[in-house]
Amino acid sequence: MESLPTANLDPSDFKPRNSRYDAQISVFGSKLQKKLEDANLFVVGSGALGCEFLKNLALMGVSCGEQGKLTLTDDDVIEKSNLSRQFLFRDWNIGQAKSSVAASAATLINPHLKIEALQNRVCPESENVFDDTFWENLTAVVNALDNVNARLYVDQRCLYFQKPLLESGTLGAKCNTQMIIPHLTENYGASRDPPEKQAPMCTVHSFPHNIDHCLTWARSEFEGLVEKTPTEVNAYLSNPVDYTNAMTKAGDAQSRDTLERVLECLEKEKCETFQDCITWARLRYLLVLGLLFFLYGAAYLILFSDVMLTLTSGLKIILLIG
Repeated sequence: MESLPTANLDPSDFKPRNSRYDAQISVFGSKLQKKLEDANLFVVGSGALGCEFLKNLALMGVSCGEQGKLTLTDDDVIEKSNLSRQFLFRDWNIGQAKSSVAASAATLINPHLKIEALQNRVCPESENVFDDTFWENLTAVVNALDNVNARLYVDQRCLYFQKPLLESGTLGAKCNTQMIIPHLTENYGASRDPPEKQAPMCTVHSFPHNIDHCLTWARSEFEGLVEKTPTEVNAYLSNPVDYTNAMTKAGDAQSRDTLERVLECLEKEKCETFQDCITWARLRYLLVLGLLFFLYGAAYLILFSDVMLTLTSGLKIILLIG
């Protein structure tokens, strides 16, 4: 019976080095660990997935060697709604650049991490920043994006420069990953996902620019103003001591915001009669409705400008051919 071929493994390659990576070395070997430490990685996005990736990369020692470098980019800023799932951020970071805060938090996990934080969007307009030399020097790319267009662009760049890409995405409790290896697997753009049935809340920013996102934002605001706040006020009025103690023990930014809204409702907007309640609800409804019409109109203007750009380009081609 013919014996199966065996790999030539050097036992000394798996011996402990008295480092924080000994557990990995015992499984993968010190040679692979050295490659991880000297990797030139590009992480696009530092939201929920980006925070998780950065934590794992720092713990693994990726880009922590003398030749290593991790470039992180994200053009977004931290909002209060991010704090529930993007664990590298704290309430005092609200308003700050995601990439800078995430990079600082990652270096606290591993001080040897060689990381550079940028606030550039990865798109054709930023090719003066992420030029050919930048892409050629990369070891691999990690996507942590929240929109398909950006994913497709990064995928095309990785395909052109033949760089490995880790693609991933989340929607609620669902998650998917795709490992893309040049000349071995299909690229992300080779197949299309079915259209989303709902707008991901992580893409509904302070100024929604998509019509679906405008509707999702308005619904969220309406529920917060007309349903959640009165419910919290009633909970406080029914048992002020227990409610205050529970909020004090929680001690997070969301609890503080809830208390501020309850205080504002009781001090400035307290309703004495049922008619006062009707007036309060109507004003809140008009506020949300007005903002919705404004954002809806802005979204239509953006959509109309894209259509006009397409028509103009088409006319130019017709004139050129004609």
